Amino acid sequence: MDASAATRPLRTALVVDDEQVVRLVLRRALGRAGWTVVEAETAEHALELLGGGRAPDVVLCDLNLPGLSGAELCRRIAQTHPALASRLVITTGDATKAADELERAGIDCPILGKPFALADLHRIVDSVAPVA
Repeated sequence: MDASAATRPLRTALVVDDEQVVRLVLRRALGRAGWTVVEAETAEHALELLGGGRAPDVVLCDLNLPGLSGAELCRRIAQTHPALASRLVITTGDATKAADELERAGIDCPILGKPFALADLHRIVDSVAPVA
């Protein structure tokens, strides 16, 4: 491990997406940047993970999930974990639909359009979960 990696604060991301390949891409991209990544396939699993332990520094959530939608998951997270309300990011292939659903849910968070450039991913997560 180099000296810069040893001094870099460890940040954790919760990635919620029902598509394994998307979770894999996010895990690898964030992992290379020094993040620890926890994965959930469903909103319900994400809520279970948030129920115990340390809260993540950022939650990246797909809009279209089986069961609870990503917008509904974000609304619930904001209600039950207010400190995370400003650290939510929606990922989606339809940014217009995402904006409408987030507005109806009363959630204001960045939208990362799929497919996304890795630079955009890093810019968004760093804007909602800056290094202390």
